[in-house]
Amino acid sequence: MSERLPLSRRIAADLRAAILQGDLAPGAVLPSERQLIAQYGTTKATAGKAIAFLVSEGLVTTEFGRGTFVRRRPPLRRVSAARRHAAHRDTGKPVFDVGAIEQGRVPSRRILFVGRAPLPANAAHWLRASPGDEAVVRRRLQFLDDEPVVVSASYYPLWLAADTRLESPDALPEGPDELIESLGHTFFRGVEVFSALMPTPEETELLTLHAGVPVMHMWDVDYDKDGRPLQAAHDVYAGDKHEFIYEWNEGDIQP
Repeated sequence: MSERLPLSRRIAADLRAAILQGDLAPGAVLPSERQLIAQYGTTKATAGKAIAFLVSEGLVTTEFGRGTFVRRRPPLRRVSAARRHAAHRDTGKPVFDVGAIEQGRVPSRRILFVGRAPLPANAAHWLRASPGDEAVVRRRLQFLDDEPVVVSASYYPLWLAADTRLESPDALPEGPDELIESLGHTFFRGVEVFSALMPTPEETELLTLHAGVPVMHMWDVDYDKDGRPLQAAHDVYAGDKHEFIYEWNEGDIQP
């Protein structure tokens, strides 16, 4: 079956296998186009296309004048919601920062927008509001080691967020979850919904995505014990820079 694939795909498959099996370790240089041409008896265009496949998958990076290298950084692991909230309470740091620091990464962020704005239909659905209703919105671009990895937008109902620091353009060092709790609200239940899509032009630009790299959309909605939505967060993750881990134990299984 592999013989029926275009040669560029076969070259990419061989290199991909070498990377995933550890024969080409993080930071290792890939064979040059000239070496691939000689090894496979092919053309510069075909060799370049094979490398481009791996770049689009996030397995390698190309540095002009130096060559192509296996990515050094592993994807950021994002743990399930229950562990995520527990970790943030223990540290007093934003959820994103907790996961990054635990994995030896340096988190940072750039504020894109903070203020009151009409709710888009998807956010209105999760906040049990009507499209166009006003809410407090915090939108930011989050970085790991100075590399953009997540576009985040959080929506807060006015009954909770009006005239609080959630409306401030300043950073929230403790994170919005802890701020909400300090206002007297308790997180009781949460829902996370995932979908994989190809990025919009804006997402491609903000996350500096290579061609062909998808994004993972996640809606994370938190409720209080009365079932009221406290916040709806919409995160757009660069697909080649994250992996998601969900754990369960026997106590989580309902009869």
